[in-house]
Amino acid sequence: MVAAPPTPVRPTIIGIYGLPGSGKSTILEHLTLSVSSKTFAVYEGSSVIASLMGPNRGLGDFHALTEEEKTRYRELAITQIRDECQRSGLAGVVAGHYMFWPRGSEQGTVVWTEADQDTFTHIIYLQVAAETLCRRRQRDQIRQREAVTPEHLHKWQEEEMRQLDSLEKNSGIRFECFKYGTVEHSASEILQKLHGFRTESEHCNHVRVLAAVDEMVANITACRNTKVTTALVFDADKTLTAKDTGREFWERQSSRPLGKHELTPADKIFREHGYTYEAFRQVAMLYSNAQRDFESVCNEVAKEITLYPELLSILRRVRKHEHVMAVVVTCGLQRVWELVMEKEDLGGHVTIIGGGDIRERFIITAKSKEGVVNRLRGPLYDLRVVAFGDGPLDLPMLRAADEGVVVVGEELTRSKSMDNALSMAIGQVNTNDAPHSHTLRQTLLPYTVTPRLQTARLPVVDLSDPTDPFNQSLFDGPPSNLLHASNRPSARLLMTPTRDANISGPALREAHRRIGWYLATEFITSLIGLEEYSIPHVQGHTTTGHRLLREQDTTIVALMRGGEPMAFGVNEAFPLAMFLHAKTPEDVKPHHLSNQHTIILVDSVVNNGKTVLEFRERIRAMDEGKDIHLVVVAGVVQVEATGTGHELGRLLRKDSKFHLLALRMSENKFTGRGGTDTGNRLFGSTHLD
Repeated sequence: MVAAPPTPVRPTIIGIYGLPGSGKSTILEHLTLSVSSKTFAVYEGSSVIASLMGPNRGLGDFHALTEEEKTRYRELAITQIRDECQRSGLAGVVAGHYMFWPRGSEQGTVVWTEADQDTFTHIIYLQVAAETLCRRRQRDQIRQREAVTPEHLHKWQEEEMRQLDSLEKNSGIRFECFKYGTVEHSASEILQKLHGFRTESEHCNHVRVLAAVDEMVANITACRNTKVTTALVFDADKTLTAKDTGREFWERQSSRPLGKHELTPADKIFREHGYTYEAFRQVAMLYSNAQRDFESVCNEVAKEITLYPELLSILRRVRKHEHVMAVVVTCGLQRVWELVMEKEDLGGHVTIIGGGDIRERFIITAKSKEGVVNRLRGPLYDLRVVAFGDGPLDLPMLRAADEGVVVVGEELTRSKSMDNALSMAIGQVNTNDAPHSHTLRQTLLPYTVTPRLQTARLPVVDLSDPTDPFNQSLFDGPPSNLLHASNRPSARLLMTPTRDANISGPALREAHRRIGWYLATEFITSLIGLEEYSIPHVQGHTTTGHRLLREQDTTIVALMRGGEPMAFGVNEAFPLAMFLHAKTPEDVKPHHLSNQHTIILVDSVVNNGKTVLEFRERIRAMDEGKDIHLVVVAGVVQVEATGTGHELGRLLRKDSKFHLLALRMSENKFTGRGGTDTGNRLFGSTHLD
């Protein structure tokens, strides 16, 4: 089979439009002198048409042609401009006309062509007050203008702007009205716009994607009574379903089945240019220019899509859990997936952020998917994010999430390059090159398919098994009595020396002390509250100071030996508190609890919670500790220990006077020994274990 020719990425072509006499040619002259020949190519549309008429012929000969012939030459002209910009890599700036409206005619004649619509990416429209425009036309010494009234010019201009605005909504061409002032000032402002259009692309698109995330979260939180704590983020094609809706779309456009190895128009662009932003934008233009009605084809595709039962079950469970939100982020067709969710009665419960048609607000790329996850996990929303995807484009999103699930389908349809990409991603996680501690897993759909990689490297979760701990954790929601700073920039700074293998002994103890002080001032003060007291002011009078509520009735218990440095930091924040070293729960005596308001247990790491639970049981068993407020402070807490499948997690949900505070949560179940044991690193005894 003969290989299809490469599909070129569309160049940026900016039209300068406006009524005859609005100043297009004058602006073009200034731009020709101002713009770099290495950046822009400037064209007067009528001059290009005249050059196509042949030797010794010009615009006069063009005006003598039939309307059909004129359209052909206009299309030849804009196609030539597009091809030249394609070859040179320059952005084109073209002055042209949208319509002509002679005096006495009931309506204007549109001279905009299909080739114009396929070529222009932006239109700047020179809007001039009708009276000013009328005077300009009367004084024009170069061109003879038809005498028309300001009212006629106003009507003409309004109609052009209305139609061009509609064109933007229907074709994705960006349209901006520009109110014309002085020539020099206007040319300078337009030049700035040209540079903005040329460099706009991916950054502005990314900003629009994040704005959509903010809008989504605002809409969801506004109609829920419970705080959203978990976001489930899904890829669409080959993740929620075995099918590729893009391929299904192009099959229906061509009205025939595509061959097994036959490339769709979109495939051809990606094969030639890779999965770049510009390639995705070009594909979006293909969708917007599709011959068959876009909406009807999307409807046809949506009707044929069947979701994996396991993932459909998860999406339906979202309706019953207000603390969980679900969003589909797809590089494919947003409209298809909106219709699929409506078909499954999930339209109001699952948000779709996608592209496809250029008329959508944005283009979705791998970077966009990662950006959505980072936005949801970041300090603005601080959500736990679980992401589901199937291919290399999803890997940045999967790695950015707290937990990533690779959906593994039938071998014949799964991504061939995913195994190598996954192997590299897992290697980066294991070498601490990941952005944070997280877990990658795989799920097999159906469960009989061959896993990717070795299951020891990429563990399997069974989404059809309700007893699977991962399934249970999706909707558990973190306990309200658990507070942590995992996603805060300040926490990332504080945790860095604790993870640095080169730091131990006094330097590591100092890092733990700072963490203790941070958690005490950031979380315990809010949890327990503050009280006022009088302090001497530097200027000689008394003023109001603050300290922990009933600080003198607080006991700080350092769980030996790893908890001591962090406990010293807590004590620095609360100097009036009693300080107790405890190696075993029996070291806590009744007199340590008598008349106390708060007990703060401090340990460096909480893995399975066994030690913390033993201390809690000891304290609650004594009469003095039955109703005391018990706060556990730790540098790192293992996530699984806080789930409903563990006693620690259940107590955090049940005991209103039992709280757990952590600098960060970790999916890593590793228990340190010797040189990796936190206590040994803190006190320089790694050689003894």
